Amino acid sequence: MRRNKKDEGFVLIDDRVINSKGKKTKPKNMEKGRFDLINQLIWVLPGLFFVCIFSYFSIFIVFKYGLSANGANGVFILSIKNIGNLFTEPTHEFPIALRNTLIYVLVSVPISLLIALWTAKALSNVLSKRAFAFFQSAFFLPYVTSALAVAMAFSILFSTSNTSLLTQLLTKLGLSRVDWKEPKNAMIMLIIYGVWKMLPFKIIMFTAAFLRVDKRLYQAASIDGVPKWQQFWKISVPQIMPVIIYMITTGIIGSFKFMPFGLFANYEEAVKSQAQTAVFFIFSRINSGSGSLPSYSTGGAASIVLMVIILVMTLANRQLSKFLNKKYR
Repeated sequence: MRRNKKDEGFVLIDDRVINSKGKKTKPKNMEKGRFDLINQLIWVLPGLFFVCIFSYFSIFIVFKYGLSANGANGVFILSIKNIGNLFTEPTHEFPIALRNTLIYVLVSVPISLLIALWTAKALSNVLSKRAFAFFQSAFFLPYVTSALAVAMAFSILFSTSNTSLLTQLLTKLGLSRVDWKEPKNAMIMLIIYGVWKMLPFKIIMFTAAFLRVDKRLYQAASIDGVPKWQQFWKISVPQIMPVIIYMITTGIIGSFKFMPFGLFANYEEAVKSQAQTAVFFIFSRINSGSGSLPSYSTGGAASIVLMVIILVMTLANRQLSKFLNKKYR
């Protein structure tokens, strides 16, 4: 491409600028490109600084305490002794906490996913987009409510006193009172609380996804005589599969971080009910207010074990996501 500009004294040849004296010059947009990297770094560096301080440095501290066997004068010695002590301690608190966490993840995530899908599909069938704006606020309100306040409300709800709402309901139904803090019932209480806590965000996301599905697909399927339940699996699910995968991933990660703080007065009360989780165990080891001196090495070792398990579950979820994408493509 050749363009002459006699009045301005230069010629543009294939994005190169040659002035009237025969010297090559660079256009202004190329000169401006020199500073693009600097401008981008100016915007990125503050966020990168906070990520390094509060994430990477924190990870370094966890590994430092979790994989250390301090020698003479506090010299760092790489060792997995602290991790081994987690599984050999007489009380077996961490294995029980790890078991409870895995049960909570494997049960609460699928149940909340199915309930949210069913509820969101029902809402999308009867709601218009204008009405959805109102119900979006109504459903999302419990999600933004203080987790501690919600946990305390559930603690009162599952109380064994005769004045609690659940006890009165069971009595009217002719059933005996249930002690939800017994070891055999404590996990059921945690799962009910966890499922209720997960539902608002999932319902909002799934309802919005269902409302974006092209209605003409359902109309064509109805003309062909496809039943409603087949329309759900053949049309609705494939269309919102990216949202489903996102909800599964975030649900698994969030469930591993679950801590029943508020359902129990303290960690010792959770231990009596055998309802402690891995994060609650870590909290008890690094918090001196839980009845014992802080043990950063034990807390760091437990954090490393939990991180490895989350990494394995994330890789497994990635394979599941690939399978679902191929099946519902």
